[in-house]
Amino acid sequence: MSNESTSPSRGTDTREKIIEAAASLIPELGWGDVSSRRVAERAGVNTGVIHYHVGSIGELRRIAAVRKIRTFFLDRIGGALAQADPAVAVETMLRALSANDPRDPELLLLYESLVAASRDDELRAEIAAMLAELRQRLCDWFGARGVARPLTVAVTLTAAIDGYLLQRSLDPSVEPGPLIDGLVGLVRQQLAADGS
Repeated sequence: MSNESTSPSRGTDTREKIIEAAASLIPELGWGDVSSRRVAERAGVNTGVIHYHVGSIGELRRIAAVRKIRTFFLDRIGGALAQADPAVAVETMLRALSANDPRDPELLLLYESLVAASRDDELRAEIAAMLAELRQRLCDWFGARGVARPLTVAVTLTAAIDGYLLQRSLDPSVEPGPLIDGLVGLVRQQLAADGS
């Protein structure tokens, strides 16, 4: 009887271990080199267990990548959106995103996933949906705080973040200061426009 009560939990733990193993291997090996065998070795399970818990290695890579990308952005954005002032929130967000080393595994996973998404329609759709959700969350948050054109600010901010992270991966000396100045200026301008 106790085996039955722990069995679903054990299955969930195994599935999570497999997903975490795949997520850790993507930045290390590159998207295409993450195989069932390598994930099984990292997770400490046999290969058959992977296909029992997740249908295919492609599906496993997608699940692992989308989950980690979502966590990467939401962790940093969540802290920023605790700020009352939208301009301070933007600065907090950009500083949090630039705190990682450009070769940080989370960022490498993001880059690997974006390249893979150009060839994988399901991955592209899942990342696009997650980014649309992120933009909408920012739009709603800016709108509730009196930003005149919240969608404009949300789209500009997310596009600027993508560009900044990409540029910084190529040139780690790129500092966030000028980007912060430009985006904070945009937000303050939109707050002033709402008040006029």
